[in-house]
Amino acid sequence: MKKRLYAGALLSIMTLAAAAQAQSLVYVSNAESGTVTGYQLDKANKTLIPIGTFPAGDNAMSSVVSPDNKMLYVSVRSKPYHVVAYHIQPDGKLEKAGQTTLPESMAYLSLDKQGKFLLSASYGGDLFSINRIGSNGLVEEKPVQVVHTGKRAHAIQVDPTNHYLYVTLLGADQLLQYHFDAVTGKVTPNDPPFINIQDEAATGPRHFVMAPQPDRQGKRNMYVLTEMAGNITRLTLNKDGTATEAEAVSSVSPDEDMQRGEAQPLNGDKLPPSNKPRIWQADIHITPNGRFLYSTERTSSTLTSFSVDTSDGHLTRLASIKTEQQPRGFAIDNSGRFLVESGQKSDRLSLYTINDSTGALTLVGRYPTGKGANWISLVEQ
Repeated sequence: MKKRLYAGALLSIMTLAAAAQAQSLVYVSNAESGTVTGYQLDKANKTLIPIGTFPAGDNAMSSVVSPDNKMLYVSVRSKPYHVVAYHIQPDGKLEKAGQTTLPESMAYLSLDKQGKFLLSASYGGDLFSINRIGSNGLVEEKPVQVVHTGKRAHAIQVDPTNHYLYVTLLGADQLLQYHFDAVTGKVTPNDPPFINIQDEAATGPRHFVMAPQPDRQGKRNMYVLTEMAGNITRLTLNKDGTATEAEAVSSVSPDEDMQRGEAQPLNGDKLPPSNKPRIWQADIHITPNGRFLYSTERTSSTLTSFSVDTSDGHLTRLASIKTEQQPRGFAIDNSGRFLVESGQKSDRLSLYTINDSTGALTLVGRYPTGKGANWISLVEQ
């Protein structure tokens, strides 16, 4: 009898431990509040459960999670510019581990695939920085390398092989392409060192994602969101790490009567009045199975969905829906069944379910968050 009771208790403990390990956590950077708000994503009940609010610093924005899910890094874009490192606790709470000065105000953070280097791009500083991450999870202050890029470096990522690195230049309409040394963290220009992302006028390449798997032709596709042109440009990645432009697909709803956008002034001034609302796209993500892709447009406060042709990566626009006001950042969970979206001019988050067959979004809840919510990172434990 005692053995059965012991076995039952052990099974209960193991079940609870598995449930704890399987939890999904959501972290939202709030620029105006200077905080990070945490939530648990309860997938069974399709809801977000608040965990807490954690101080970060004025203009807390881009964030990224370490590959082992133990650390969260948040860019603080107020002087002195720095990155805050948090230990992610088993209950989802954040414990500040330290902070590290960065060379400039960094609009975008990412990590290499091994989690050994912090990669950060500066829109205002026209540069990117590579900093080593120590064994304690803290970012080392002296950069491994600082690269001056040209106008308006916006996003930075390595490819899935960890051999190549890409940076979008919103002000130069270019994608920079580099060889990445995963041992030293240093980059060298590829040949050619960049490709142009252009049509008849400024496009403003902003954020980008890479398909999680190659298409049926064995090619890896990259999708670049253009902030001002209202397109998603599909590129194919070659074996030597260079990119080739394949096509551009409109990503703005035809129901929105809008004109091409313009780069936002660095000094915080507003653009002069225009005849029509300006296109002002923000973020882009793809589901883990590579079948559906989503993007946000801030002026119209819309979230647009696309199907992805797995044979060649071609996008087909499905629908655009109204979402939180001035949507900036969003994230998709590892199951590809949930999307969490924030709005910079909203005090709420939207939680959507994603239809497995059609990619359609269904709003299942809205939840309070801080002011100026702009970036979302998910942790799947």
